[in-house]
Amino acid sequence: MKSLSCFFAFLFVLFISLNSYAADITEWLSISGSATTVYQWLNKAQGNVENKDRGSAVIDFNVSLKPTENDEFFVRASFAKGSGFHRQGDYPFTLNPNADDLFVDLQNINGHSRDHLQELWYSHKFPIQKDMSIKLTAGIIDSTAFIDDNAYAADELHQFMNEALVHNPLANLPSYDAGVAAEFEAGGFHLRLVGMRSKNENENMDVKNYNWIGAQIGYKVESSLGEGNYRLYAYTTNKKFENWDADAYKALRGIGVSFDQQLIKDTLGAFLRAGWQDDSAAVDYNRMISFGLNLNGSVWGRKDDEVGVGYAYLKSPSKNLDLSRSQVFESYVKFKLFAYKFLSSDITLDYQYIQDKTRQEGTKAGHIYGVRFNINF
Repeated sequence: MKSLSCFFAFLFVLFISLNSYAADITEWLSISGSATTVYQWLNKAQGNVENKDRGSAVIDFNVSLKPTENDEFFVRASFAKGSGFHRQGDYPFTLNPNADDLFVDLQNINGHSRDHLQELWYSHKFPIQKDMSIKLTAGIIDSTAFIDDNAYAADELHQFMNEALVHNPLANLPSYDAGVAAEFEAGGFHLRLVGMRSKNENENMDVKNYNWIGAQIGYKVESSLGEGNYRLYAYTTNKKFENWDADAYKALRGIGVSFDQQLIKDTLGAFLRAGWQDDSAAVDYNRMISFGLNLNGSVWGRKDDEVGVGYAYLKSPSKNLDLSRSQVFESYVKFKLFAYKFLSSDITLDYQYIQDKTRQEGTKAGHIYGVRFNINF
């Protein structure tokens, strides 16, 4: 029944859009989304790793209502079939090779009695003067829309797939919970503040509510090379996470940077992330760095194609008796298949090499080959 619901929801959105010949239904109402199918094969490279394959299919759709130029109501929902390798007991690595929200993520989201509904918020923009404004957002929000954004590594549907390259895992960015956000923009400068209320679950299945607060400053630079974006952020929670001795609760807190810069305008770009978090609480990693390149298909005459190459290194604290470090290399090539009015489709061929070094079992590594097919509207 859930699969049928996904199918009919997609047909409904598609029918409305086809009859309007655009995703913008009216001047104040628009619908967008995607249907994504992913299949991944894991092949052993080293250690205790079994060959296996997994798949998933997801339909996302968004509804945006803008009664005025400065007001917006937004709803986002997702329906999935299959969970890929995510949260599977036989998956041997710490980092998820497909960061999309899959079936297991969309059931009782974050411990709430709510399925599929991811975002539901209202925002109002207060113009101050030309190129200066304050925007307030409240409701069920996603902190990744405000913190740790990146032009080349922040979209699991069209760019990298591994969670280490989509966002900084050390930032512990909460999604789909109640929260508020404030954004101040002045020319190329921005300041963003986000507060959210979420839940975490320990090994004893005890659920703890906690508060997450994050702030980011950023600056956009235009030069002869092209556009560049430079961001610095920090976050903290209250003491709701177990420490290593499991006899007290500690806060999570950390800092990070997220940079992207065009090297050849509209053709070649690069990104860099780095992060640190306090390891008083029991965490998988306390330091990370990632970087990579993005090449636009205009080089071979197809500007809608692209190639991405990225690497991430994550170090575990010495207090972690199991995990020592993780490394991820990922490359992808995305080809545009067609575009008709508001509809478009692309296919991505993806390769990942994931390696975990553990203190007890030694090193284990695997190759993950993936195919991702998208229909976007």
